[in-house]
Amino acid sequence: MNGKRLNGLPISREELLTQLEVALTEGDFRPGDRLPSERALSESYGVSRPVVREVIQRLRERGLLHVAPGSGTYLREPSALDWARPLDGVSRRNGTTIRQLVEARVMLEEKAARLAADHATDEDFDNLTRALDAFNTAGGIIERARADIAFHALIARASHNPVLEMMFGSIAPLVFEVLLRSLDDETVMRVGAPLHDSALVALKERDGERAAALIGEHIRLAAKLFGDDYERSVERVARSRVQALFGPNASLEDVVTDALS
Repeated sequence: MNGKRLNGLPISREELLTQLEVALTEGDFRPGDRLPSERALSESYGVSRPVVREVIQRLRERGLLHVAPGSGTYLREPSALDWARPLDGVSRRNGTTIRQLVEARVMLEEKAARLAADHATDEDFDNLTRALDAFNTAGGIIERARADIAFHALIARASHNPVLEMMFGSIAPLVFEVLLRSLDDETVMRVGAPLHDSALVALKERDGERAAALIGEHIRLAAKLFGDDYERSVERVARSRVQALFGPNASLEDVVTDALS
């Protein structure tokens, strides 16, 4: 790894960012490999350590790296949520509404449930059970929302169709934001939470049609119980909930990133 120009001048931040990203994604690095130290990168590329630190941080924000305190910086294993980053930005610019997200979720998750009923393994069922246990014992709305989205993501994984899993991962931040609205509503919780358990029973009984129907019913509750919020943008509704929960200066983006990381 050496990024100095042919004329010997140091490379810029953007050039370093590009060269490191290419080295990580197209070079000899594999997920789990440890990056050289800041000092080693600084010497190799002929830039200062603060520049290296800034570029590493930007690569972390892109989801390529993770830092293990006291150990080092590592190339992260790709996940379905990686697809969410570009889509999330587009959805915010377009003002995606809760209704639009519900329509997409029903189509995607009903199909995933049908396939999961046929293809789920004992390990898949164990993971789904643990997710529901975490949901039922969660101590706060963020923990409950994290367990909730894990349950839905695990159904997509249990379909054993990687495209469906990737598709769910691409909308996961939007789904999480809507969950902040659902799980902060006593009526939605009272009606919706038991449908998780019923859907899992149907999956274990290999009844794909019933599982799909229960998942669809669960997702469509927003149309019945959200009132005017149903036609509002996901971001607007979620940002309002986050600020109500954590104060007017709370960042929706930080809450979602921390929860799904």
